Amino acid sequence: MRGILFASLCVYQAVAGVARAAHSSEFWPEISGFVPLSPRTRVYLDAAYLDISLKPIRRRDLWTEDWQRSRHFWARIGYDRIFKETSETAGYVGEDRGIVSFYGKAPLAAEIWLDARARADLRWIGDDCSTRYRFRIEATRGFTVLNRTVVPCFNVEWFYDTRYGGWARTLYQLGPEITANQHFRYEIHLARQDDRHPTEETLNALGFVAKWHL
Repeated sequence: MRGILFASLCVYQAVAGVARAAHSSEFWPEISGFVPLSPRTRVYLDAAYLDISLKPIRRRDLWTEDWQRSRHFWARIGYDRIFKETSETAGYVGEDRGIVSFYGKAPLAAEIWLDARARADLRWIGDDCSTRYRFRIEATRGFTVLNRTVVPCFNVEWFYDTRYGGWARTLYQLGPEITANQHFRYEIHLARQDDRHPTEETLNALGFVAKWHL
């Protein structure tokens, strides 16, 4: 634990140094819970999401394995309610968001896995309705460190927003997911977000995600 805390402090200092040169910086905390319903479905409690996978015919061991690390194709559908602070209104604006995502993965050389996600956000912001399409590519490679599973990953995500009719954002994330025990994992990552619409902005962030698997 001392080593993990020291590494986290180093990551924070690195982000703080980079953030001083960027337009803005943030901290992104997140808590997630996963509840299995059947071999093919589970509930994702970060928001109202439902995960669905194809039934593994040849590899029945995948019925009890982790979704993200073991399944080759699965989907997520759900709904989220988001509140955003805006400088234009000097207050908070609510957003209703329906989400449909498809996930796939394939093996590469040196035990590296390539993960891909295609996602559509159906957005209602006030009286405006729009769609945002998100395409993400991620590379991961699992290691065992002190009897713990550590999975470093790097991903790039592109956002297409119909409100602007173009590619509005690119997001880069780098960091490990660490398995503490059978039911708890956590993820620490550095993020850089480059916005093109409605204005050009750069954001650096330090993210921390706590994940409970029930």
